[in-house]
Amino acid sequence: MTTTNRSIVAGVFSNEKNAQQAMSDLQNVGFTNDQIRYSVHQGGSGILDSLQNLGFGQDEANYYNNEFMAGRTVVTVNSQDRRDEAYDILMRNGAYDMNSAGNQTGNYANTTQTDTNATVGQKVQLREEQLQATKERVQAGEVNIRKNVVSEEQTVNVPVNREEVYVERRPVDTAVPSDTPIGQGEEVTRIPVSEEQVQVSKQPIVTEEINLGKRVVQENQPVTDTVRREEAHIENRGNVNVTGDNSSTTDNTTED
Repeated sequence: MTTTNRSIVAGVFSNEKNAQQAMSDLQNVGFTNDQIRYSVHQGGSGILDSLQNLGFGQDEANYYNNEFMAGRTVVTVNSQDRRDEAYDILMRNGAYDMNSAGNQTGNYANTTQTDTNATVGQKVQLREEQLQATKERVQAGEVNIRKNVVSEEQTVNVPVNREEVYVERRPVDTAVPSDTPIGQGEEVTRIPVSEEQVQVSKQPIVTEEINLGKRVVQENQPVTDTVRREEAHIENRGNVNVTGDNSSTTDNTTED
């Protein structure tokens, strides 16, 4: 923790979103806006005078001013008697100070790197993402079958019978006497004549059947997405012999 005035805590953020989250966390635990100073470089002069006015020494003020001018965000907190709490909140959100980071310069990527001291026999697990496809039954469409009534004319020949009256006249070869006297006036003989008439009726009949059913058809459907995997790169620093599969080993030894 870097302080000259023991109540002032400072943190440098390479990610402005982390700095904003740290401010939000400080406010949530009761630190006021008057206690928090948020400095982000947007052009113009540095914050050297402001830091010295807060009680920072020349070396500390120069360090934080250089970090500010390099484009990083500097947050200072007048922690009063809550110095450790304020420091923990800043560090938890990715901050560093003059003591914890040393003379850090250059560009900082928006990534998180964790350095641990490996012990003998320690295992480092490499992970990768695998695609997992799930299926959900949804309606893809529907089939409608409609019955429409179509009218058409049909002609059917039906044989019918009817009666006709025929007249045959033939002469008598031998005169036969008749006992019936010839009357006076007109005599009429009636012969009824009949015929068949056609009565038309309609009867529905079944001419065709349509069977409806559903069956499951299986097909392969390709699913494409981007997956990530972790790769291990072994870095040698100094005179270190690495045995085994060292195809990804990088020698970072530098010579003056």
